[in-house]
Amino acid sequence: MNYVVFDTETTSLNKPFCYNIGYIIVTEAGAIILRRDYVVEQVWHNLPLFSTAYYAEKRPLYVTAMRSRETKMEKFGYICAQMRRDFKVHNVERAFAYNSSFDEGVFEFNCDWFKCINPFDEITIADIRGFVHKYLVSETFRQFCEDYELFTESGNYSTTAETMYKFVSGDLLFEEEHTALADSLIENRILRACIQCGATLEENPKALMSIPRNVTKTLHIQTAEQVDYYFEYESIRINKEKTEIKMR
Repeated sequence: MNYVVFDTETTSLNKPFCYNIGYIIVTEAGAIILRRDYVVEQVWHNLPLFSTAYYAEKRPLYVTAMRSRETKMEKFGYICAQMRRDFKVHNVERAFAYNSSFDEGVFEFNCDWFKCINPFDEITIADIRGFVHKYLVSETFRQFCEDYELFTESGNYSTTAETMYKFVSGDLLFEEEHTALADSLIENRILRACIQCGATLEENPKALMSIPRNVTKTLHIQTAEQVDYYFEYESIRINKEKTEIKMR
């Protein structure tokens, strides 16, 4: 089958007006047969709205890309119609995105706002992060995170697209561009790594909330009589509010 990997960039989380859509269509064997990158005209020209975007400082990147015709500016409705045409022409049966629930919500919000047909109405979207958690999180991956200190703010192992691309590519200096087409390309690379580990495109594994990290620590207690006691324990950080302690 052919499949699509897509990504969106938005102004905010609460009202995710989309200003950049990128996608690639890929054969089951892994060949990229189409790539498209769009700037959404309605949001781009609304400067007060665009300025609220988390990556608003990347605006010059889009200007350069549009001048070189690598990126096109179109209205949101046109982009959705073009996606539907591309999916039909290339027999796209599945869609993939990293943290797909966000991107799926972006299309639902914007299609409702701009009154257009959602191109994913008849295509199942699967979360690449679910594939990552099922096929790439291993002792080798955990050691990789330990070696290069790739952790979340709450102390768990990081499984962001940037971290996973570093892991599968070996490029430790890689920094995610956070533009839609560029991110779609690296996310497909991660998906292909999962396929090499046994994943199939028909699957839809559920993404985990986090990958807990076990840390061995020593607890020192000194009594009033100056007697020292030392206890080893494992600290497993579940989230910012919860940590499990296991005595050893």
